[in-house]
Amino acid sequence: MLRLVLGALRARTAQAWTVFALAVLLVTAATAGPWYAAAAEGRAAAADVAVAPVEQRMLSVRRQLDPDGDAPVALTTFRATVDRLLTVRDGAPVLGMAVSMSFGKGGESSVTAAYRDGVCGHLRIEGDCPRAAGETIVSGATAEVYGLHIGDTVVFSSQPGAPQEQARVVGRYELADPAGAYWANPIFRREVAGNIDPFFLAADAFSSGRFVDPTFDYTTTVPPAALAGADLADQLRRADYTLRGAGYYLIAPTQDLLDRIAADRAAIRRGVLTGALQAVILCWFALGLAGRHTAGDRRGDIALLKLRGSTRRRVLRLAAGQHLVPLFLALPVGYGIGPLLARTLAGVVPAEESGAVWRSCLVAAAVALAGGAAALIGAELPVLRAPVALLLREVPGRRRGWRRGAVDAVLVVLAAVGAFQLGRNGFAAAVPVLVAVVLAVPLARLLGAAADRAGAGALRAGRLRLGLTAVQVSRRPGADRVFAVVAVAVAGLTAATAAQAAGDTARADRSGQELGAARVLSVQVANPTALLRAVREADPGGRYAMAAVVDDTARPAILAVDAARLGAVGRWLPAYGPLPSLTAGDAPPATVSAGQLVLRARNAGERPMALAVHLQDIADGSLLTVAFGPVPAGEHEVTAAVEGCAGGCRVTRLDLVRAGAGDSLTVQALRQADRAVFDSAALGDPRLWRGSAKGPAMSVVARQGTLTLAQAPPPYRGDSSAFPMAAGLPLPVVVAGAVPDGWRLGDPSVDVFGSGAVPVRIAGTTAVLPSVGTSGILLDLDAAQRLGTGGGGRTEVWLAPGAPASVVAGLTAAGLVVLGDDTVSARADRLAGQGPAVATRLQLITAGLGLLAAAAALAVAVVVERRRRLTELRALRRQGLPARAAVTADRAGYAAVVVLGAAAGLLAAVVARLVSGPPGRPFVDDWQVLPAPPALPPAALGAAVGAAVCVLGLTWWLAALPLARQVAGTAPSVFAGDGSGSETGGRAAR
Repeated sequence: MLRLVLGALRARTAQAWTVFALAVLLVTAATAGPWYAAAAEGRAAAADVAVAPVEQRMLSVRRQLDPDGDAPVALTTFRATVDRLLTVRDGAPVLGMAVSMSFGKGGESSVTAAYRDGVCGHLRIEGDCPRAAGETIVSGATAEVYGLHIGDTVVFSSQPGAPQEQARVVGRYELADPAGAYWANPIFRREVAGNIDPFFLAADAFSSGRFVDPTFDYTTTVPPAALAGADLADQLRRADYTLRGAGYYLIAPTQDLLDRIAADRAAIRRGVLTGALQAVILCWFALGLAGRHTAGDRRGDIALLKLRGSTRRRVLRLAAGQHLVPLFLALPVGYGIGPLLARTLAGVVPAEESGAVWRSCLVAAAVALAGGAAALIGAELPVLRAPVALLLREVPGRRRGWRRGAVDAVLVVLAAVGAFQLGRNGFAAAVPVLVAVVLAVPLARLLGAAADRAGAGALRAGRLRLGLTAVQVSRRPGADRVFAVVAVAVAGLTAATAAQAAGDTARADRSGQELGAARVLSVQVANPTALLRAVREADPGGRYAMAAVVDDTARPAILAVDAARLGAVGRWLPAYGPLPSLTAGDAPPATVSAGQLVLRARNAGERPMALAVHLQDIADGSLLTVAFGPVPAGEHEVTAAVEGCAGGCRVTRLDLVRAGAGDSLTVQALRQADRAVFDSAALGDPRLWRGSAKGPAMSVVARQGTLTLAQAPPPYRGDSSAFPMAAGLPLPVVVAGAVPDGWRLGDPSVDVFGSGAVPVRIAGTTAVLPSVGTSGILLDLDAAQRLGTGGGGRTEVWLAPGAPASVVAGLTAAGLVVLGDDTVSARADRLAGQGPAVATRLQLITAGLGLLAAAAALAVAVVVERRRRLTELRALRRQGLPARAAVTADRAGYAAVVVLGAAAGLLAAVVARLVSGPPGRPFVDDWQVLPAPPALPPAALGAAVGAAVCVLGLTWWLAALPLARQVAGTAPSVFAGDGSGSETGGRAAR
């Protein structure tokens, strides 16, 4: 039997090689899925961990403890206990202590007094690091606001009347790596204690007992392997239960990250299953079609075996053997190619999972080959059951029995139901293929009927080429099935290509919206004024760089940009609307320089009071406070020295100091030498002065050439600040999303950089803005920094495409510290590592495998019919059919099937998207800030259909080329025409 099988294979090598190629594609698609899923899940989890906020990768264990006179020993004991109870940790932990205290220097404020392991290694310090009790370091911003200098003494107390602890300021600090993991713990950041950064002390300072019950903190990172694992949530729950039982509290803000990793895994598995199943099922159909055609080619062999008395079982073994041999030979080839292809696309799988993955690949290959064998043998059964007379018949019989129609109807109904159900359950990527089945099956039947009528009509009219082509399509067994397979393959490829293109566009749009520019540098700088100065020095022309500050903590979020450069540097998308004009008019400047400053004021109360004038250096934004007074009751002139301000300082705020309830101070003049800083016109103009919006504010009254500051009586006492206008108001802003509720009830205002309530006017509205998204405001950074003295938010430099390296070098030379560098393309690449994008890529690959399967089915159909078709065309040539008409009839039949099948596949993809909507969410976090890109990009559709037509057309051309040559070389009859397909030739053919 084996010898007979091998002999049959040698006799029909083309068909055998086609079945082998289809089997290789089948096993490749089946084995690529498990490997790709396992590798892609690991890579997606690693990508999620890499882009997640550092806070989501940290664990913190806390407990309030009494140091009992020896804080270092208490820290050591605390660490040993947590090490024993917490099993999920990575690397050496960072220990610390923090407690909220009051400190005073001319008043009292709340601050976090803290110790942390290795803190000085993560700071840039001017001065020394605290090494003993009684020493502390403060941030530069806090030192400027509270007038602290190195060598000053600050006094801490836990509550009024409690024993006090003194500490000498030995240094000023700035965070060296504010975005790093070290500073991810919020209790050691400004967010915990208002606008004051922590005061860091040595560990021994907490041994005094005056820092009552500090919070001990143990901070560690979650191991990346644990984050990518499936049981981290369970481990954290067990650890939390154990720690709480011992009196400790676990802070683990990892749930969002774990949810994202789980969603990525689900998206990858769903996408891999969809893509692999589509390719496998299409290969099964192609194998069934190949089996039907090869069975038709073996009709004579089977008839001969039956005439010689072979049993049906022996004939079945012989027929099945001719399919099983190429299937078994294809197994090792596809088993090697599939994982290799998946490894190329998604990388390696973890070593501990490789054994299970290889076994899964083997099972998938076995199931796929079993289905392929069933398809091949099932296609043989009608021929094996046929009587000898029918097997010896050369002319194809009439098609379309009721069984075939019933099978087609069931197939269409199942495909329609599947498309509806899968589209609702997260498998929208499979909908186009199912819609293609729904459309292609009835269209294939219509194709045969239309070819019947068209062929008869064309032949009667003497149009030989068209008539013979239509007859070939009509009378060829399996032409309709080839049409259906081509339509389904093209629909799958078109949908996958469109999904990939739409996903690429969505990722690029999202990256551009989140960054705001083609490239964004996260920088560290003292204040917005210094940021503006550095950017303008590095790029004086304004073509490549723009300063920006993003405050996500404000409500609504604030995006402040150097508006004059926004059009040249920013990535302004159509969804933002027209480019706004944010330029604010200038207000009369109030500036001072080094020297004596003279204040003339009238104290209407009985108690002396003081006035603090706050200044900001115009060049670098540094702060300076000049104190006047105390001013006794009555009218007086007082002087104060201004130190610094070599380049000039602007007056940012006037504060009443030590004013009692109902006290008032009337400022009559503020001058320097013979120049007025505020003359009577400025002091008496109510348009140039405003109070604070932070709680109850003192009365600020500008009239008759004077400015009166009156403190409200209890319980309405509050902020005692008055702000001069340093920019034209109201400030123009663009609002994204809904207008804040407070703006509907009163005049619109916003607090920018500690400026108090700044009146604003809405210059435009939009659905979305760069960086801040669907809820936020956009305003001019230059105007905002002239109205406020503080900071807040992320300080960034936006760079235009093609910005030269000299601009970045200029920024660092101007004093900016670059903390991060991100681009639209890099961010889009990171998004491409998420589950939806990973799954789409595999679906595109499997759709390509499906197209190759359709090409193989087309090839076997053309090759199997070559002998019979050659006999027919040679007979027609001898009857006078012109060579050109014979060759055209030979080639055009399946060419028409390819073209019409590709058109049906394109139609199915379009209909599927119109019916079911987009193929799926391009992001795992349901991000929908910008409008979704077109689900069917015309360029992607053209590329997919063009590629499909090229592959199928080349297959058809190569398969039909030998027959065309043989037909062209057949000698015509002596009665043949001139080769033009004239009426004479038509009569001869008829």
